[in-house]
Amino acid sequence: GTDYTMRIFNSDGSEPEMCGNGVRCFAKFVSQLENLHGRHSFTIHTGAGLIIPEVLEDGNVRVDMGEPVLKALDVPTKLP
Repeated sequence: GTDYTMRIFNSDGSEPEMCGNGVRCFAKFVSQLENLHGRHSFTIHTGAGLIIPEVLEDGNVRVDMGEPVLKALDVPTKLP
């Protein structure tokens, strides 16, 4: 039920849920591939759920990544 699906792989082969810079690059690529002009948006399915990037008039891409996690104890990590 989405326009596109995106998967990201880290250099170690692991797969994160999402990558903010990656989704912006993907949106720019789709915009150029589909020869889209002006301001537009579409849906992308990611491991983190539905992302809706917005390609602006100037070609920049805006993505709502949700609320940032700023408290160190709340940041998921495998570090001790």
